[in-house]
Amino acid sequence: MTKKARHPALLLALLSLNAGCNLLSDYRRPSAETPTQWREARADDPADIDEQWWRAFSSEQLNLLIGEALAANKDLAAAVQRIAQARAQARIAGADLWPSATLDGNFSDSRNELSDSQKTSGQIDIAYEVDLWGANRAKRDAGGARVLSQLFARDALRLVVMADIGQTYFNLLALQERRQIAADFLETVGAILTIVEARQRAGAAYELEVAQQRTAHANARASLDQLIQQQALAENSLAILLGHPPQHLHLAPARFADLATPSIPASQPADLLQRRPDIGQLEMELVAANADIAVARAAFYPKLQLSLSSVLANPQPAGVAASLAAGLSQPLFQGGRLEAALDYALAANAELIENYRQTVLTAFKEVEDAAATFANSRRRLQALQSAAEQAKLAYRISEDRYRLGAVDFQALLNAQSSYLSTENNRVQARLDVLTAQIQMYKALGGGWSLVEQNTDPTAQVLSP
Repeated sequence: MTKKARHPALLLALLSLNAGCNLLSDYRRPSAETPTQWREARADDPADIDEQWWRAFSSEQLNLLIGEALAANKDLAAAVQRIAQARAQARIAGADLWPSATLDGNFSDSRNELSDSQKTSGQIDIAYEVDLWGANRAKRDAGGARVLSQLFARDALRLVVMADIGQTYFNLLALQERRQIAADFLETVGAILTIVEARQRAGAAYELEVAQQRTAHANARASLDQLIQQQALAENSLAILLGHPPQHLHLAPARFADLATPSIPASQPADLLQRRPDIGQLEMELVAANADIAVARAAFYPKLQLSLSSVLANPQPAGVAASLAAGLSQPLFQGGRLEAALDYALAANAELIENYRQTVLTAFKEVEDAAATFANSRRRLQALQSAAEQAKLAYRISEDRYRLGAVDFQALLNAQSSYLSTENNRVQARLDVLTAQIQMYKALGGGWSLVEQNTDPTAQVLSP
């Protein structure tokens, strides 16, 4: 139930208050627990991350792939359409700040034996709701904030896509190197099998040794086939990220060993809140929710509606008749609807605050995870590089001495197994280092900065 009033003095008083009455409170960033320093020590000097951070890996093919993905990735294309939807919704919300006008027209023609008459009439109705309590401005601001939220969501998705491209491509190069190692190993194992079979025919080797080497050869063949399969799947995944069918993927030859391992600039933990687009996205959702609360509160207060009607008729002595009216309505009883709407807006805002705090905690965790993985993987890689050199040397010596009959076959088998395992572990450790660096770039926001964005919600909406 609403109560309507038409009292000029009251209307003038309300109009005079319009400029100063606004139920929209200033947005304040929620408090979130922020560490003063990173758990994993960083020796780098604080610096900004380049927005084209992937170029630090010195891979021209990676540069091309990321450029292609940013232009053709379907998830990013869908994000652009979500931005368009948010802009349209924001324009709808901002339209309430403008007057609305409608035009009606009528024409009649009467003919009989005694008279012939024609009548035309038209009416223009203009209505305008005075934004006494800032509800319409709050709707506009909420719409603009949600546009910014979608813009930042797209930026977050771009960062995810770029990181996925980098990780998938690096994994593909690692698989190619492991495939080459497996192919070389298969060839060597096959050559040794030929020697063992010849020695067995000559009575210098046991049938057990032949069976063991045949087993090693079959396992090497199976491992190579598995790597071929994994490489095909990685290529398919990369093609989908690029927005193309797998058949359209064309890659220039590249070596895993040629990838650079860049030094990532350090940053302070407190800076992370303004460096991640996903956190920025949630902040804009909070700005919108803050405006929604103002809209819900304004619903309890009177509404002032101005209307102007002009009637144009022919024939009519004056030709035009106009009327101006103002109406005031005050909600009296709504069955608890207004209270429930306010409770909903407050609860939605509280939920977003908790989501924001959880996202901040997750962001700090991702940085620490990437730093710990990088530090440990780098140390492991250094150890495995030394181990791989020694395992390769031991394998070659064992093979040579077995040919001369200086060592038994079991020593050769052990050297074979150790060599292959160490080489695979070395490649995996290098992949872990590179993956951790990509994850660090991603966790730190990939060069994104909230302070460089236009965060004024009204700039996203066409408004008076």
